[in-house]
Amino acid sequence: MATTKVDKREYRLTLSLSVLDDLGRNLYSSIPAVLSEAVANAWDADANAVAITFNFSKGTITILDDGMGMDYNEVNDKYLTVGYHRRENKSVLTPAKRHPMGRKGIGKLSLFAIADRIEIQTVKLDKNQKIADRNGFVMRTADVAKNAKAGKVYNPIALDPANVTLTRGTRIVLSALTRTPTAPTIPALRKRLARRFSVIGAQHNFEVLIDGKPIGVTDRDYFDQLQYLWSIGEVGDTYDKLAANAEKKITLAGAIEYGGKTYSVSGWVGTFQHQRSLNPEEGDNTVSVLAWGKVLHEDLLPEIKKAGIFTKYLIGEIRADFLDLDDQRDIATSDRQHVQEDDPRFQALSGWFRASVLGPVENAWGAWRADSALEDALKIPSIRDWHDQLSKDHRRFAKQLFAKIGRLHAADIETRAELYRNAILAFERLKLKEALSDIDKLPEQPDFETLSAIFQGIDEIEAAEYHRITTTRVEVIRTLAKLVDQNEKERVIQEYLFDHLWLLDSSWERASTKPRVEQRVSKEFDKVTAKLSAEEQKARLDIRYKSAAGKHIIVELKRSSVSVNVHDLLKQLDKYRSALEKCLEKYFPDEPKEIETVAVVGKKPTGGGVDDQMRVAHARYVTYDGLIGASLEAYRDYTTADEKVAGLNAILSNIEDELHKLADSQA
Repeated sequence: MATTKVDKREYRLTLSLSVLDDLGRNLYSSIPAVLSEAVANAWDADANAVAITFNFSKGTITILDDGMGMDYNEVNDKYLTVGYHRRENKSVLTPAKRHPMGRKGIGKLSLFAIADRIEIQTVKLDKNQKIADRNGFVMRTADVAKNAKAGKVYNPIALDPANVTLTRGTRIVLSALTRTPTAPTIPALRKRLARRFSVIGAQHNFEVLIDGKPIGVTDRDYFDQLQYLWSIGEVGDTYDKLAANAEKKITLAGAIEYGGKTYSVSGWVGTFQHQRSLNPEEGDNTVSVLAWGKVLHEDLLPEIKKAGIFTKYLIGEIRADFLDLDDQRDIATSDRQHVQEDDPRFQALSGWFRASVLGPVENAWGAWRADSALEDALKIPSIRDWHDQLSKDHRRFAKQLFAKIGRLHAADIETRAELYRNAILAFERLKLKEALSDIDKLPEQPDFETLSAIFQGIDEIEAAEYHRITTTRVEVIRTLAKLVDQNEKERVIQEYLFDHLWLLDSSWERASTKPRVEQRVSKEFDKVTAKLSAEEQKARLDIRYKSAAGKHIIVELKRSSVSVNVHDLLKQLDKYRSALEKCLEKYFPDEPKEIETVAVVGKKPTGGGVDDQMRVAHARYVTYDGLIGASLEAYRDYTTADEKVAGLNAILSNIEDELHKLADSQA
C-alpha cells in the first residue's frame, strides 16, 4: 500500500518579548489601526483587492487579498523576519510599479494586538500564473510570548500545503480576539480606512471591501459637508468634484524648498460650516500628512499652534512623499502614525503649511464667512428691513456684527433669534451713542427734526427693551400659575422672590441692596427672630431686607399652610420695622427713611378690618395665588398680540417666527 508523502515545513519567528510587546501587543490600540497595517501590506503585495470580513458569531476577522503571495523562503526570510528592510533592495518599486508603504517590517506584529490566534495561508504563482507554492501556518500569542521570553526561536504550527485551498494571494484569519468587534465597528472602520489611504479606488487599481462592500471616497464622510475648499498642488479638479457642495473653491501652489531642492506636495484643506459637524474622535478637525498613499502623520495642526478661530473648522490631507524617501533616514515613529517633529524635513513642511496654506485660508475664510453670515441674516424679512434703512457706513459695521454671529452658528432657532435680537439692540445703542455725541457739534439752536430723531431713537430702544423684559416676566408668572402643588409654589417663590421684587410691584425693577446695609440689617433681624416664640418660628419661612425704587422694603414669607392673625402679623412686622429704623438712624443716617413692609401668606389673615389695619401700619399682605394674579394684571398690556408693537420693537418681535418659517421652507 502506497504511503502519502507529507510535506514537513518548518517556519521560524525570532523576536524578543520586548519587541513583541513594544511593537505589537502594546503599540496598536484599536481594530482599525491593526487592519490599516494589513491593508498596507496588501498594497505592497500588488493586490488589486483586499477583503475584510467579520464573523460575529464565530468571533473571527478574515483578511483576504489577491496579491503576489509568498513562497516558503519568502515567508521565513521576509514575513517572519521582524525588521526586514524592504527598501534596501535596489529595486524599490513592486512589480506593479507601486511604491511600497511598509519600511521597517514590523506591521505584521500589529495582529498580536487584537488576536491570540493568527492563521495565515498564502499562495505563490509563477510567471504563467500557475500555483508554484502553497504555505500555511498558525501562530498563538501565548506560545510566541513564551519562546520570546526564553530567547528561543518560535516555530509556528505548520499547515499541510495540501490543505491550503487558496488559488492566489494571502488569507489571514484572526480568532481568539482580545478586542471584540461590534456592529458599530464596521462604519467606523470604513471611515478610518477611507481616510488613511488615498490610493483606494479604481484609479489606483486597489479595492478594499468590508463584508463585501467596497470602500469609496464617500466613506470619508466629510467632502459633502465642506463649505469652502482649497486644493493644493497639481490635483486638477479632483477635489472640486468631490466637494460638490462647497460654496467657494481656490487652488494653492504646492512646492516646498528644502535642502536646495524643490519638492512637490499636493492635497487639500477645507472648512466645515458648523463646528457641530466635526467629531474629533473620528479624525475631524485634523490635517493629516500622507506619504506614498498612506497616512504618515495623524495631524499637522497641533505643531502649527495657529490661534485663529478658523482652525476650529479645518480639515485636510497633505501628500508629502519627500518625507519618506528611500535614500533618506526614516523619520516615522514606531507606531507609523507620526513622524519625528524635530526633523528638518518636517519643520520645512510645517513652515510651508503655516505660510502658504493657513495664511491664505485665514484671509479668505474671514471674508467669505462675513458675506455668508450677512446673506443668512438678510433672508429674515425683519432683519432685511432693518438693514436696508442703515447708512452705508453702518451697513459695513452691521456686516461685521453678523459675521461674529455666523461664527457661533447656534443649533436651535430660539438661540439664533436671541443672538440676532441682542445684536440689533446693541447696534442701535451704539448708533444712539454716536448720535448723542454729535449733539456737541450742533449749532446752539438745532432744528426740530434732528432732536426729534435722537429722542425717537431713545424711545424705540427703551420700548423694545422693556417689551422683551416684560414678555419674559409674563412667561415666568404663567409658569408659576401652572404650579398646582402649593408647597412647590411656596418653594419656588421663596427662592426667587427676594431677587425679583417686580413680582410684588412692577415698579420695583431690581432689588439693589448695598452690601454694608444688608449685612448690618440682617444682624438686627436675627436678633428679632431669636426672640420669637416657637409657634411664631414655626409659622414663618424667611424674612429679608431689600431696597428698590428709593425705599426700604421688608418682605416676610409665611408658610402657606399656616393661618395668621392680623394683630399677630402686624406685631411681628412692627418689630422688624423698628429694628430697621434704629439701624438706619444709628449706622446709615443719610439713607432714605421710607419703609414698606409686605407679608406673603397662604390666605387672608384672620381678624376684623384687616385691610385698614395693614394700611395704617404702612404694610400690606399678598397671598401666594394673589401675587401671581396681581403680577399678570400688572403686565396685562404686554400679553396682547404682537401686531400692536411697532418700529424696532416689531423687528425684534418678528425675528423668531420668521426664522421658523424660513426653516420650514428649507426642510
